[in-house]
Amino acid sequence: MTRRAKRVIATHHEYRGYVFKIEYRPQNPAYTVDFADFPAIITSGATLAEAFANACEALDLHLESLQKLDKRIPKPKHTLVVQTP
Repeated sequence: MTRRAKRVIATHHEYRGYVFKIEYRPQNPAYTVDFADFPAIITSGATLAEAFANACEALDLHLESLQKLDKRIPKPKHTLVVQTP
């Protein structure tokens, strides 16, 4: 019996100028989100669309919290680059 490697598929997205990565793994939750500029933001989803929506909501809430606490909102450090053939 051979073991099949678990495949990870990643997509990169941008929302409000901040780049985040959604990774798919065949486990629960299937889609996890990682914000390079905000490692404290943790969210996921059962589908890619749900993970994307949750990521946008999590970022909105995080930025709103920073604003309400009179904390500086950092500028994005990462950019999304799209290459075409």
